[in-house]
Amino acid sequence: MERTWLETIQLLGLDLQVAVILVTLVGVGLTDLVKTAVQGLSQRFRRRRAAPTRPLDAWPSQEWGPSH
Repeated sequence: MERTWLETIQLLGLDLQVAVILVTLVGVGLTDLVKTAVQGLSQRFRRRRAAPTRPLDAWPSQEWGPSH
């Protein structure tokens, strides 16, 4: 008794393997798309830190103790 090509594919489980691979690729693509969208939105609404205006703001205080 001869099998058709569709029966052979189903017997080997290739149809399920291909379906799982396609679902995984779609999931990875959607995940990357969501990540880039979130990063774009977070950069858009991120507040920039103001540059120090006084030298005391630019250098750490001496509270850490002597350097020797």
